[in-house]
Amino acid sequence: MARRRSVPPPVNRAREDGTEWDTMDMDMDNNDDDDDDDYDYESDGTASKSSTETNLMDPADCGEDSKKETGDLTSLLADDENPPEYYMEMMTAPSGSLLQYNEYAANSLKLLDRIKQEWFKFCAFVKQEPKEMYRRMDVRTLYTFFNWVLNQRRGKGGRRRQGLKFQSSLDTYWKIFRLVYEREMQEKIDRETSLRVIKNVIPKLAKLYHLKKGHRKKSVVYLDDLVKVVETTVTTTKKKFGHGRQRILLCLFFQLAGFSANRPQALLNLCYRHIKLTLLKDPDSGPNNILIEFTVEFAKTFLGEKEETTFIVPEIIFDPSLILSPHVILLGLLFADRAFAALDGEIVLTSARQLIDLKIPEDTYQIELHLDPALNEVPVFRKSDRMLERVEISATEALTYSTIRPWIRRVGELSAFRDIVRPYSLRYGAGKALDNSGHVSEAVRSLIFQHSDPRTFLKYYLHRKVDKDVRAIVQGLDPQEHIMRAACRMLRSVNPRRPQELTTEQSKSVNQQPHIQKLIQQRDRLSGRLGRPLKKHKGTVLYEFHKKISRELAGARQRARDTLLRDVQEKFDFEEPLREIKRQLSGIEVAKTFHGCLNANETVPAPQLRLITALLTLPCETLRDEMLRRTEGINAVAAYCLFEEGDTCRLPHDKRPTPLALQRVRVEVHVPPPPSQREIATGAVMKDRRPLYCFICLEKFSTHGGVTKHLGRRHLQHIKPGDKISCPRCDMVLKSKMELQSHAYHVHSTVSPADL
Repeated sequence: MARRRSVPPPVNRAREDGTEWDTMDMDMDNNDDDDDDDYDYESDGTASKSSTETNLMDPADCGEDSKKETGDLTSLLADDENPPEYYMEMMTAPSGSLLQYNEYAANSLKLLDRIKQEWFKFCAFVKQEPKEMYRRMDVRTLYTFFNWVLNQRRGKGGRRRQGLKFQSSLDTYWKIFRLVYEREMQEKIDRETSLRVIKNVIPKLAKLYHLKKGHRKKSVVYLDDLVKVVETTVTTTKKKFGHGRQRILLCLFFQLAGFSANRPQALLNLCYRHIKLTLLKDPDSGPNNILIEFTVEFAKTFLGEKEETTFIVPEIIFDPSLILSPHVILLGLLFADRAFAALDGEIVLTSARQLIDLKIPEDTYQIELHLDPALNEVPVFRKSDRMLERVEISATEALTYSTIRPWIRRVGELSAFRDIVRPYSLRYGAGKALDNSGHVSEAVRSLIFQHSDPRTFLKYYLHRKVDKDVRAIVQGLDPQEHIMRAACRMLRSVNPRRPQELTTEQSKSVNQQPHIQKLIQQRDRLSGRLGRPLKKHKGTVLYEFHKKISRELAGARQRARDTLLRDVQEKFDFEEPLREIKRQLSGIEVAKTFHGCLNANETVPAPQLRLITALLTLPCETLRDEMLRRTEGINAVAAYCLFEEGDTCRLPHDKRPTPLALQRVRVEVHVPPPPSQREIATGAVMKDRRPLYCFICLEKFSTHGGVTKHLGRRHLQHIKPGDKISCPRCDMVLKSKMELQSHAYHVHSTVSPADL
């Protein structure tokens, strides 16, 4: 009986010292009398019986080449690329990262780090070691710490803090501090201490510092309010976004958040790979329907990753208002981005007009409108970057929550709502609508809101204002649902006459306040000591102190203006109904409508006028006309996405130059008739006298100082190191911002701001 030879081990790798790993002994017992056949391998790769064996590991039977081939074969057939020592070392090596898991999102970690730094600052202030203070944690220490926190007036970089206004905010501060303690000490604060803080410390501090009880009022945006907000976003000229695409993105955000009840950050994370468009056949033999499916990734991951939720939004044919049509807005964005997929190097869908002629084959039920796979990871909501000559949309960076939040608040103010509109107001309103509809079960509502427990909705999202006609229900009468809807919506507080900003006289009056007068005197005395120009003292202690005083003065003025505006609005809200009653009782005729004069100074650009006209049209009578109405809306949105609308004017409304005043500005240039406005501006900036045009963007101003301020704010301060700088009028490439300022002065007679 032939003796079975050794076979190559699963791992046969050389050590670093040149020796080989021990092979696994697979020899059978010499006295084994089994009847198993021994096989050899023929050249064709099949197994066959053979009385002649080849030992692959025998040096006497093979040369150096055979050894190399044997090693290659061993590596190919190996089950694992690593030796046992690799895993033994892994088991014994200390690794702190495996013991800690990243259970919080980035923003939550920032909040935890902020509270941690507060604790370190407190310990440094009382000259104690933070770790030792953690170990000696008791109720008295916590009371002292929170007392110190409530007394802080300055934050990072010396900025003035807003401060805590509600007791609930102090409760939240305490909860976050408990998490910080747990992360640092690997244990929780004992239950007795926690109860004493909640029952004794926080109420005592709230009473001592006059903190308000309850929570901040939550504004809820219902359907009627949503229509008003989106309409204001489309039509207003009092708020500009730099680039037209940002205005369209805000409309899309309002629509998606108002319908799907998603968290704001989850929508801002939306990428093109999350969107699917389909032309779907109507099972009831109606017109084909454009279906939008968007998948939202869960924003909160504390309890682990959640499954993605997909929302299906069918198109509403004969939509009463295109203002609330996400199909028109989203398709306009996609056509502006040329986001549809290409076939053989050519984009198939390039205009909305092509959608009208698409038909679904009889043997299929849909046509998928694929997007370009190259845009899969590109965010839909993207931020804008300001360059020297224009505003560009970023190719990869998404809009942030801190950017879109003030936009929404400002649009709410322009809509004349009394309450402040926030991004989460849309989620509250959608949740209330879903809860009242009767078409959504509790399980589906929890799926939409991504809540593991339905009690979360009841505690945090259900509005505390009862919107049911309880009297009629108890009396057995039909509830007046239309009255209840009107009573609960934010639209009931709209009054176009409510002041939205201060007049010039009111704004100047804040300078008479004592603390502002003191800051002005300090600044003027310091300016007198430094002398002019201040720029030559840059880097000195007095110059830095002057900057701090100026910054503090600007902040104090702004806070005083905000307080004054709130007082003016509160006074108006109280006195206006009384004045209205008095006017009517005295027999004075009341105007039926009010047309504010604040828009008189603003001209609506042609792309925005086209957008307003297209989105505010009424439904048509025939299907063909309705499709053309939708097409015009999509085209208007796509055109506006490519339009640079500029920035909001910083001047008060009563000091802004009217279009008539701008027309009366004398252009100091001699041109042959009939010139265009652009030719006039181009000629003006090439003369040796100071022009009233910006030589970069050709924007017109009524004073030379306006040109100087505009040049600094709009162009010079946005130049970053490494940016390509050129003069668009002279086609000259410049090396630095200083060289551009010199070119502006010597060639275009334009003076740059002194503080740049």
